[in-house]
Amino acid sequence: MIAALLLAACASMQAMQPLDADRETVCAGNCRSHFPEGGWQMVHTISANIQGGRQATFTGVVILSPEDDSIRCAVMTLEGFVLFEAVDYGRVTVKRAFGPFDDENFAKGVMDDIRFLFVEPEGETTCGIFEDGSRGCRYRAERNRTVDLMEGPDGGWRMRQYDSRGYPMRTMTADAPNADGFSRKIVLQALGSHGYRLTMTLVEAVSIQEPPG
Repeated sequence: MIAALLLAACASMQAMQPLDADRETVCAGNCRSHFPEGGWQMVHTISANIQGGRQATFTGVVILSPEDDSIRCAVMTLEGFVLFEAVDYGRVTVKRAFGPFDDENFAKGVMDDIRFLFVEPEGETTCGIFEDGSRGCRYRAERNRTVDLMEGPDGGWRMRQYDSRGYPMRTMTADAPNADGFSRKIVLQALGSHGYRLTMTLVEAVSIQEPPG
């Protein structure tokens, strides 16, 4: 695993050839379709591989609510005991945390992971063809970060997040989405000295109807 982290960390940001206006509109729509629209509750089985060889399996629940632009999440044992629970309204509030999950940086890291995976980045967007031949979008996101979304030949997709200096922070690969737009399997890798790898298998994704205003 350490070798994989080092190889990924050495990857540089790819050059991109912008598309013409007509093709850019189609490409931007394809990129947008990879992120859930509306309210959703997602449940995943998560296999975590942490530097040092530690492994664990959890159940993760994420609720996206566009009505108040909030994200709620919980991490549970496979038996259903809640180890961690938090909500993000633009500021993270921890509702419950036990053991190693009560580290002050854990909640922020979890929410950053969720936003990376399921929320389309805001900011300037460029659509084009990357130097490896894949088509996709480059987002100039908040805090001077860059997110590249690239479509794969098998219908799957992948993303990379870079910091303001162009160093990779996170990578993600996902299977082709189902009819509701959700991938059955997602692999998230966080890079750096405290890197980890999460293999997320979708259990269910349920649309949440917002109450009438």
